[in-house]
Amino acid sequence: MRALVVRGGGVELSSLPRPAARDGHVLVRVTHALVTPFEREVVRGLHPLGAEPNTVTRILGSSFVGVVEDASRGGASAPSRGTRVAIQPVFSCGICDRCGSGLAIHCLARMIAGLDAPAGGLAEFASIPAANCVEIPRDLDDERAVFAVPLARAIEAVRRGGIEGRSFASVLGDDLFAVLAALIGREENPLTRLVSSSPQTLEIASKYGLRNRAFAETGRRGDQELVIDMTGSGESAAAAARMVRARGHVVFGGITTRAPVGVDLSHLALDEIEIYGSGFAPIDGALDRLARRAIDPSPLVSRRVGLAEAARATALLGDPGVFAVLVQVSR
Repeated sequence: MRALVVRGGGVELSSLPRPAARDGHVLVRVTHALVTPFEREVVRGLHPLGAEPNTVTRILGSSFVGVVEDASRGGASAPSRGTRVAIQPVFSCGICDRCGSGLAIHCLARMIAGLDAPAGGLAEFASIPAANCVEIPRDLDDERAVFAVPLARAIEAVRRGGIEGRSFASVLGDDLFAVLAALIGREENPLTRLVSSSPQTLEIASKYGLRNRAFAETGRRGDQELVIDMTGSGESAAAAARMVRARGHVVFGGITTRAPVGVDLSHLALDEIEIYGSGFAPIDGALDRLARRAIDPSPLVSRRVGLAEAARATALLGDPGVFAVLVQVSR
Protein backbone atom coordinates (compact mmCIF):
# COMPACT_ATOMS: atom_id res chain seq x y z
CA MET A 1 0.00 0.00 0.00
CA ARG A 2 1.00 3.64 -0.36
CA ALA A 3 1.65 5.63 2.82
CA LEU A 4 3.10 9.01 3.75
CA VAL A 5 6.05 8.30 6.01
CA VAL A 6 8.08 10.61 8.25
CA ARG A 7 11.66 9.42 8.17
CA GLY A 8 14.94 11.10 9.04
CA GLY A 9 13.49 14.59 9.30
CA GLY A 10 11.64 14.41 5.98
CA VAL A 11 8.36 13.14 4.62
CA GLU A 12 7.94 10.85 1.61
CA LEU A 13 5.40 8.65 -0.11
CA SER A 14 6.46 5.04 0.40
CA SER A 15 5.25 1.57 -0.53
CA LEU A 16 4.62 -0.52 2.60
CA PRO A 17 3.07 -3.93 3.26
CA ARG A 18 -0.67 -3.80 3.74
CA PRO A 19 -1.34 -4.25 7.48
CA ALA A 20 -2.81 -7.57 8.56
CA ALA A 21 -5.86 -7.86 10.80
CA ARG A 22 -4.97 -8.83 14.36
CA ASP A 23 -6.85 -9.51 17.56
CA GLY A 24 -8.94 -6.60 18.77
CA HIS A 25 -8.33 -4.62 15.57
CA VAL A 26 -10.21 -3.94 12.36
CA LEU A 27 -8.74 -3.16 8.97
CA VAL A 28 -9.87 0.26 7.72
CA ARG A 29 -9.60 1.49 4.13
CA VAL A 30 -8.87 5.19 4.57
CA THR A 31 -10.96 7.49 2.38
CA HIS A 32 -10.02 10.98 3.63
CA ALA A 33 -7.39 12.46 5.92
CA LEU A 34 -6.45 15.95 7.03
CA VAL A 35 -3.05 17.57 7.05
CA THR A 36 -3.27 19.95 10.01
CA PRO A 37 -0.80 22.01 12.06
CA PHE A 38 -0.25 18.88 14.17
CA GLU A 39 1.15 17.05 11.12
CA ARG A 40 3.31 20.08 10.38
CA GLU A 41 4.81 19.87 13.86
CA VAL A 42 5.44 16.12 13.54
CA VAL A 43 7.38 16.75 10.33
CA ARG A 44 9.29 19.55 12.07
CA GLY A 45 10.40 17.17 14.82
CA LEU A 46 7.60 16.57 17.31
CA HIS A 47 8.38 13.08 18.53
CA PRO A 48 7.20 10.47 21.06
CA LEU A 49 8.16 10.97 24.68
CA GLY A 50 11.55 9.39 25.31
CA ALA A 51 12.52 9.16 21.63
CA GLU A 52 15.16 11.26 19.93
CA PRO A 53 13.94 13.52 17.10
CA ASN A 54 14.16 12.06 13.59
CA THR A 55 14.90 8.54 14.82
CA VAL A 56 11.35 7.21 14.69
CA THR A 57 9.78 6.18 11.38
CA ARG A 58 6.00 6.59 11.38
CA ILE A 59 3.04 6.97 9.07
CA LEU A 60 1.77 10.53 9.23
CA GLY A 61 -1.84 11.47 9.93
CA SER A 62 -3.90 11.88 13.12
CA SER A 63 -7.23 12.94 11.57
CA PHE A 64 -8.82 10.41 9.22
CA VAL A 65 -11.95 8.50 8.28
CA GLY A 66 -12.60 5.36 6.28
CA VAL A 67 -14.55 2.18 5.70
CA VAL A 68 -14.13 -1.06 7.63
CA GLU A 69 -12.69 -3.67 5.25
CA ASP A 70 -12.14 -6.56 7.68
CA ALA A 71 -13.67 -6.89 11.16
CA SER A 72 -13.14 -10.65 11.55
CA ARG A 73 -10.73 -10.28 14.47
CA GLY A 74 -12.14 -7.11 16.01
CA GLY A 75 -14.30 -8.82 18.62
CA ALA A 76 -18.02 -8.77 19.35
CA SER A 77 -18.22 -4.98 19.61
CA ALA A 78 -16.30 -4.27 16.40
CA PRO A 79 -18.09 -2.32 13.64
CA SER A 80 -19.20 -4.52 10.78
CA ARG A 81 -17.58 -4.62 7.37
CA GLY A 82 -18.65 -1.65 5.24
CA THR A 83 -19.26 0.69 8.20
CA ARG A 84 -17.99 4.23 7.76
CA VAL A 85 -15.87 5.19 10.75
CA ALA A 86 -13.93 8.11 12.15
CA ILE A 87 -10.81 7.23 14.10
CA GLN A 88 -10.12 8.27 17.67
CA PRO A 89 -6.35 8.81 17.32
CA VAL A 90 -5.33 8.11 20.94
CA PHE A 91 -4.87 4.35 21.36
CA SER A 92 -5.02 3.01 24.93
CA CYS A 93 -4.42 -0.38 26.52
CA GLY A 94 -7.79 -0.63 28.29
CA ILE A 95 -6.35 -2.40 31.35
CA CYS A 96 -4.13 0.05 33.24
CA ASP A 97 -5.28 2.07 36.26
CA ARG A 98 -5.86 5.20 34.17
CA CYS A 99 -8.00 3.34 31.64
CA GLY A 100 -9.97 1.78 34.50
CA SER A 101 -10.62 5.17 36.08
CA GLY A 102 -11.93 6.87 32.94
CA LEU A 103 -8.62 8.41 31.87
CA ALA A 104 -7.98 6.25 28.81
CA ILE A 105 -6.91 9.37 26.91
CA HIS A 106 -3.94 9.44 29.35
CA CYS A 107 -3.28 5.68 29.31
CA LEU A 108 0.15 4.69 30.61
CA ALA A 109 0.75 2.89 27.29
CA ARG A 110 -0.84 5.62 25.18
CA MET A 111 0.05 5.91 21.50
CA ILE A 112 -1.14 8.61 19.13
CA ALA A 113 -1.83 7.94 15.46
CA GLY A 114 0.63 9.82 13.27
CA LEU A 115 3.04 10.36 16.15
CA ASP A 116 4.06 7.06 17.73
CA ALA A 117 1.34 4.52 16.85
CA PRO A 118 1.91 1.97 14.06
CA ALA A 119 -1.15 3.32 12.21
CA GLY A 120 -1.46 6.75 10.62
CA GLY A 121 -4.20 8.21 8.48
CA LEU A 122 -2.17 9.15 5.41
CA ALA A 123 -2.10 5.57 4.16
CA GLU A 124 -4.41 3.48 2.04
CA PHE A 125 -5.09 1.04 4.89
CA ALA A 126 -4.74 1.11 8.67
CA SER A 127 -5.12 -1.52 11.38
CA ILE A 128 -7.12 0.21 14.11
CA PRO A 129 -8.24 -0.99 17.56
CA ALA A 130 -11.97 -1.71 17.28
CA ALA A 131 -12.61 0.54 20.30
CA ASN A 132 -11.13 3.49 18.41
CA CYS A 133 -13.56 3.25 15.49
CA VAL A 134 -16.55 5.57 15.89
CA GLU A 135 -19.38 5.13 13.42
CA ILE A 136 -20.03 8.23 11.33
CA PRO A 137 -23.66 9.42 11.42
CA ARG A 138 -25.53 8.62 8.21
CA ASP A 139 -26.14 12.26 7.28
CA LEU A 140 -22.51 13.32 7.80
CA ASP A 141 -20.22 13.14 4.76
CA ASP A 142 -16.57 12.12 5.02
CA GLU A 143 -15.22 15.57 4.08
CA ARG A 144 -16.78 17.06 7.21
CA ALA A 145 -16.41 14.01 9.47
CA VAL A 146 -12.63 14.13 9.00
CA PHE A 147 -12.61 17.33 11.10
CA ALA A 148 -13.75 15.42 14.20
CA VAL A 149 -10.26 15.18 15.72
CA PRO A 150 -9.27 18.89 15.53
CA LEU A 151 -12.80 19.87 16.58
CA ALA A 152 -12.59 17.55 19.58
CA ARG A 153 -9.35 19.26 20.59
CA ALA A 154 -11.13 22.62 20.41
CA ILE A 155 -14.05 21.35 22.48
CA GLU A 156 -11.66 20.03 25.12
CA ALA A 157 -9.75 23.32 25.33
CA VAL A 158 -12.98 25.23 25.93
CA ARG A 159 -14.21 22.62 28.41
CA ARG A 160 -10.98 22.80 30.40
CA GLY A 161 -11.31 26.56 30.74
CA GLY A 162 -14.98 26.52 31.67
CA ILE A 163 -15.95 29.36 29.36
CA GLU A 164 -19.67 29.38 30.19
CA GLY A 165 -20.76 32.57 31.90
CA ARG A 166 -17.37 34.26 31.66
CA SER A 167 -17.82 37.82 30.47
CA PHE A 168 -14.47 38.22 28.69
CA ALA A 169 -12.75 35.32 26.97
CA SER A 170 -10.03 35.27 24.30
CA VAL A 171 -8.59 32.55 22.09
CA LEU A 172 -5.03 33.19 20.89
CA GLY A 173 -3.71 31.69 17.67
CA ASP A 174 -3.44 31.81 13.91
CA ASP A 175 -4.30 28.29 12.81
CA LEU A 176 -7.08 25.73 12.43
CA PHE A 177 -7.23 24.86 16.12
CA ALA A 178 -7.57 28.49 17.22
CA VAL A 179 -10.45 29.16 14.82
CA LEU A 180 -12.28 26.01 15.92
CA ALA A 181 -11.75 26.83 19.62
CA ALA A 182 -13.19 30.32 19.09
CA LEU A 183 -16.23 28.84 17.31
CA ILE A 184 -16.82 26.42 20.20
CA GLY A 185 -16.24 29.18 22.74
CA ARG A 186 -18.87 31.34 21.09
CA GLU A 187 -21.45 28.58 21.60
CA GLU A 188 -21.01 29.05 25.35
CA ASN A 189 -20.32 32.77 25.42
CA PRO A 190 -21.03 35.15 22.50
CA LEU A 191 -18.38 37.56 23.82
CA THR A 192 -15.58 35.13 22.98
CA ARG A 193 -13.07 36.68 20.60
CA LEU A 194 -10.24 35.36 18.44
CA VAL A 195 -6.91 37.17 18.81
CA SER A 196 -4.49 36.57 15.96
CA SER A 197 -1.41 38.06 14.33
CA SER A 198 -2.46 36.73 10.91
CA PRO A 199 -4.63 38.93 8.66
CA GLN A 200 -5.90 35.79 6.91
CA THR A 201 -7.03 34.30 10.21
CA LEU A 202 -8.79 37.52 11.17
CA GLU A 203 -10.48 37.48 7.77
CA ILE A 204 -11.79 33.93 8.22
CA ALA A 205 -12.93 34.88 11.75
CA SER A 206 -14.97 37.73 10.27
CA LYS A 207 -16.51 35.36 7.73
CA TYR A 208 -17.65 33.17 10.60
CA GLY A 209 -19.01 36.24 12.40
CA LEU A 210 -16.52 35.84 15.25
CA ARG A 211 -15.42 38.78 17.34
CA ASN A 212 -11.73 39.24 16.56
CA ARG A 213 -8.76 41.48 17.26
CA ALA A 214 -5.25 41.77 15.89
CA PHE A 215 -2.67 40.53 18.39
CA ALA A 216 -0.63 43.74 18.13
CA GLU A 217 -3.70 45.82 19.00
CA THR A 218 -4.68 43.82 22.06
CA GLY A 219 -4.19 45.45 25.42
CA ARG A 220 -2.48 43.76 28.33
CA ARG A 221 -4.78 45.19 31.01
CA GLY A 222 -5.41 41.87 32.71
CA ASP A 223 -9.17 42.01 32.15
CA GLN A 224 -9.86 38.61 30.53
CA GLU A 225 -11.45 35.97 32.70
CA LEU A 226 -10.28 33.20 30.38
CA VAL A 227 -7.52 33.02 27.77
CA ILE A 228 -7.01 29.93 25.61
CA ASP A 229 -3.62 29.81 23.90
CA MET A 230 -3.69 27.39 20.93
CA THR A 231 -0.23 28.45 19.68
CA GLY A 232 2.31 27.29 22.25
CA SER A 233 4.93 29.96 21.57
CA GLY A 234 6.76 31.89 24.25
CA GLU A 235 5.22 35.14 23.02
CA SER A 236 1.65 33.84 23.08
CA ALA A 237 2.07 32.17 26.48
CA ALA A 238 3.44 35.36 28.00
CA ALA A 239 0.63 37.36 26.39
CA ALA A 240 -1.99 34.97 27.76
CA ALA A 241 -0.59 35.35 31.27
CA ARG A 242 -0.64 39.16 30.96
CA MET A 243 -4.14 39.34 29.48
CA VAL A 244 -5.90 37.31 32.16
CA ARG A 245 -7.30 38.92 35.28
CA ALA A 246 -6.48 37.94 38.87
CA ARG A 247 -7.88 34.49 39.66
CA GLY A 248 -8.58 34.04 35.98
CA HIS A 249 -7.94 30.91 33.89
CA VAL A 250 -5.39 30.17 31.17
CA VAL A 251 -5.58 27.06 28.97
CA PHE A 252 -2.56 25.98 26.95
CA GLY A 253 -3.64 23.85 23.98
CA GLY A 254 -0.75 24.28 21.54
CA ILE A 255 1.12 21.06 20.65
CA THR A 256 4.34 22.25 19.09
CA THR A 257 8.08 21.80 18.61
CA ARG A 258 8.72 25.38 19.67
CA ALA A 259 11.32 26.10 22.31
CA PRO A 260 10.31 25.78 25.99
CA VAL A 261 8.13 28.64 27.19
CA GLY A 262 9.33 31.08 29.84
CA VAL A 263 6.60 32.60 32.03
CA ASP A 264 6.90 34.84 35.08
CA LEU A 265 5.72 32.45 37.80
CA SER A 266 5.71 35.24 40.40
CA HIS A 267 3.01 37.01 38.42
CA LEU A 268 0.99 33.79 38.20
CA ALA A 269 1.37 33.17 41.93
CA LEU A 270 0.56 36.70 43.05
CA ASP A 271 -2.50 36.94 40.81
CA GLU A 272 -3.55 33.35 41.63
CA ILE A 273 -3.99 32.47 37.97
CA GLU A 274 -5.16 28.93 37.27
CA ILE A 275 -3.44 27.09 34.40
CA TYR A 276 -4.73 24.06 32.52
CA GLY A 277 -3.30 21.93 29.73
CA SER A 278 -5.44 20.58 26.91
CA GLY A 279 -4.64 17.98 24.27
CA PHE A 280 -6.59 15.28 22.43
CA ALA A 281 -10.11 14.24 23.44
CA PRO A 282 -12.87 11.76 22.53
CA ILE A 283 -14.43 12.55 19.14
CA ASP A 284 -18.07 11.57 19.76
CA GLY A 285 -19.21 15.08 20.68
CA ALA A 286 -17.38 16.55 17.69
CA LEU A 287 -19.09 14.13 15.30
CA ASP A 288 -22.44 15.09 16.78
CA ARG A 289 -21.79 18.81 16.27
CA LEU A 290 -20.68 18.19 12.70
CA ALA A 291 -23.73 16.03 11.96
CA ARG A 292 -26.04 18.74 13.34
CA ARG A 293 -24.14 21.31 11.27
CA ALA A 294 -23.53 23.35 14.40
CA ILE A 295 -20.03 23.85 13.01
CA ASP A 296 -19.26 24.12 9.29
CA PRO A 297 -15.56 23.38 8.71
CA SER A 298 -15.64 23.72 4.92
CA PRO A 299 -14.18 27.29 4.85
CA LEU A 300 -11.12 25.88 6.64
CA VAL A 301 -10.22 23.51 3.79
CA SER A 302 -7.44 25.44 2.09
CA ARG A 303 -6.43 22.78 -0.44
CA ARG A 304 -7.72 19.43 -1.74
CA VAL A 305 -5.11 16.92 -2.94
CA GLY A 306 -4.62 13.21 -3.55
CA LEU A 307 -2.29 11.01 -1.51
CA ALA A 308 0.47 11.37 -4.10
CA GLU A 309 0.56 15.14 -3.50
CA ALA A 310 0.23 14.94 0.29
CA ALA A 311 3.97 15.12 0.94
CA ARG A 312 4.11 18.59 -0.62
CA ALA A 313 0.94 19.55 1.24
CA THR A 314 2.71 19.32 4.61
CA ALA A 315 4.85 22.30 3.61
CA LEU A 316 1.77 24.37 2.81
CA LEU A 317 0.82 24.54 6.49
CA GLY A 318 3.54 27.13 6.97
CA ASP A 319 1.87 29.49 4.49
CA PRO A 320 -0.41 32.28 5.78
CA GLY A 321 -4.08 31.43 5.54
CA VAL A 322 -3.59 27.68 5.04
CA PHE A 323 -5.62 26.03 7.81
CA ALA A 324 -5.99 22.42 6.67
CA VAL A 325 -5.32 20.33 3.56
CA LEU A 326 -7.91 17.68 2.73
CA VAL A 327 -6.40 14.52 1.29
CA GLN A 328 -8.58 12.11 -0.65
CA VAL A 329 -6.81 8.82 -0.06
CA SER A 330 -9.29 6.52 -1.82
CA ARG A 331 -12.86 6.53 -3.09
